[in-house]
Amino acid sequence: MLLALLLLAQLQPLPPQLVALDSDQGRRLLAESTASRDFFALVGTFEQQRSSALCGVAASVAVLNALPLRAPELPSMSPWRAFTQENVFDQAALEAVGRGGATLQQLASYLRSAGADARAVHASDTTLAEFRTEAARNLATAGDYLLVDFLRAELGQDFGAHWSPLGAYHAASDRFLVLDVNRTRYPPYWARAEDLFRAMNTSDPDAGASRGYLVVAAQAGAPARVPIPVGHRLFRWVAAAALGIFLAGALAGGLLVRFRLTRRGR
Repeated sequence: MLLALLLLAQLQPLPPQLVALDSDQGRRLLAESTASRDFFALVGTFEQQRSSALCGVAASVAVLNALPLRAPELPSMSPWRAFTQENVFDQAALEAVGRGGATLQQLASYLRSAGADARAVHASDTTLAEFRTEAARNLATAGDYLLVDFLRAELGQDFGAHWSPLGAYHAASDRFLVLDVNRTRYPPYWARAEDLFRAMNTSDPDAGASRGYLVVAAQAGAPARVPIPVGHRLFRWVAAAALGIFLAGALAGGLLVRFRLTRRGR
């Protein structure tokens, strides 16, 4: 039993029905996708979950940092701000999630407390066709993101429920790109829409309802992202001016040396 757990703690091979993003086929699907706007927004904010129960927290951090929302200040890097897995929700919410993850409605509520507009859609209340249409449109436009809550076993993976953001949709193969926030367990992969919907349309015993997805955007009137303080902009300007003076001096020095050498040559 212990050996099995140790083996499962390592990066797992993807089931054959899933396509790794870093494979030749996976890269081709991304290159051909016309609904990949979210991938390029999330690639700079995507991060690994810090513990086994924090997949919903890590997925939330990725989308919140991609939205134009005011994030908490980082004490160790003041005045810089960012959502992290330690400050994204209040302590009570983080402790609750840490004990057993978050249901669809719970994570939607936590995201609203952080300034996001989060609409929960239970898979049992919609259809594959409706999900495909909404998700493809969402992934092709800026300003909103999708988090999916699904059961790994329905995708041929090992065990447990999981949260991750979606990054893109490839219409010809009818596949969604799942940016798995547990990168020590599975890499990002393309899953068939039918399989992903089936994995979402499973019962969550903690919620007494099916799993599903969240549509996340910034709340109207929510505090906006804080720009770089004037002092830091001035520092950049001063640094740029100093670099310009240095380059001008170097150029002038080079011309002077060349002039002297030319005179000596006479």
